[in-house]
Amino acid sequence: MTAQFSRRIVCVAIALAAFVATAALIHAFLPPMIPKGIAAKLKFFSEHKDEFDTVVVGTSRLYYSVSPEIFDKVTRENGLPTRTFNFGIDGMHPPENFFVLEQILKTKPQNLKWIVLEMGDIQTRWDNILGTERAVYWHDWPHTAMTLKKALNPRGNARWFVKITRLWVARRDLISNLTLFGKQFANVGRGADFSPSHNRERFLEADSELGPNHDGYRLAGDAMSAERAAIFREKLAQEVSEARPKFLNPATDQAYRTAAAQIRQAGAAPIFVVAPVLSQTTAQFRQAPPAPLLSFNDSRKYPEFYDTKVRIDDAHLTREGAEQFTRILAQEFARRMHQP
Repeated sequence: MTAQFSRRIVCVAIALAAFVATAALIHAFLPPMIPKGIAAKLKFFSEHKDEFDTVVVGTSRLYYSVSPEIFDKVTRENGLPTRTFNFGIDGMHPPENFFVLEQILKTKPQNLKWIVLEMGDIQTRWDNILGTERAVYWHDWPHTAMTLKKALNPRGNARWFVKITRLWVARRDLISNLTLFGKQFANVGRGADFSPSHNRERFLEADSELGPNHDGYRLAGDAMSAERAAIFREKLAQEVSEARPKFLNPATDQAYRTAAAQIRQAGAAPIFVVAPVLSQTTAQFRQAPPAPLLSFNDSRKYPEFYDTKVRIDDAHLTREGAEQFTRILAQEFARRMHQP
C-alpha cells in the first residue's frame, strides 16, 4: 500500500514538473496575448517608435486629456521641442501600466528621451467590464507579486501576526490574483497572434483607438449635467476639507522606483503625473522621489480644471478642459526638464 501510494506521488510530481517545463518553454517562444486596444497601440508604436521622443503612459485620465499636438506645440514654444505619443489606455491602473511600460521599452525606440507616467495606487481588484483578457495577460509573477504585497501589507508596517490575519481579510484578492497568475502561467491565449480571425478582431478598431491624428489621443465627451455638477461640487468640497498629504503604500512606492530605473536604463528620463482627479490627497514618496512629480489634483492651485463646465465626471475632462490641461502640463514639463 505504501509503495503504491509512493508511486502515485512520484507520478503526480513528474506530471507537475512536465507541465511547468512545458509552460516555461511556451513562455520562452510565444509572446503573451495582448488585448485589443493595447495591441493596436503597441503595434503602431513599434512600427513608428523612432519617430517619437516622448511617450505618455496612463489611464483614460491621460488618454482623453493629453493632446500630443498641443503638447508638442507648447514644449517647442518653451525651448524643449518634443514629438509625443499618447499611450493612455482605458482602465490601465498599476500594475498593468508597469507591464505595458515594459512592452514599450522592449521595442527599443532609438530616440526616446522622456516618459510621462501617470501616478496611481496599485490595484488588487479588477473591473469585470474590461474582460478576462485584460486581467490575465499582465499577471506574470513580478506584477502579481505587487498585488499580493499590497493586499497583505497595505500600509507597510504590519507585524507578522497582522499579516497572518490579512491572509483571511484579503483572501478574495489573494485568490483572485493567484488564479489569474495561474491562467497566465498556463499560457491562456498565447499563440493568438497566429490566428487570423482573432488578430483581425484585436485590430478592428485600431484607427479609433489611435485617434484622428494617429498619435494615441482620443477626443473626450461633453460636460456633466447640472444635476451631476451639483453632486460633483459637494464631493469636491468634502475632498478639500479632508485633504492631507499621504505616503504611497510600500508596494506602489517600490514599483514606481523600479519603473523609473527601467526608464533610465532605456536611456530616457521619467516624470510622474497625477491627473486632476476628484481626490485631493497629495501622494508622497517615503524617501526622495525617483523622478519629478507633477500633481494637478489641487482645486485651489488649478481651479480651471475643477470648473464643472470642463468636466465629464470625477476623473475626466472635456475637450476644452483637456486642451487647457495639456498646455499647463507641457509648460510644467518643459520647466522641470530645463532644471538640472
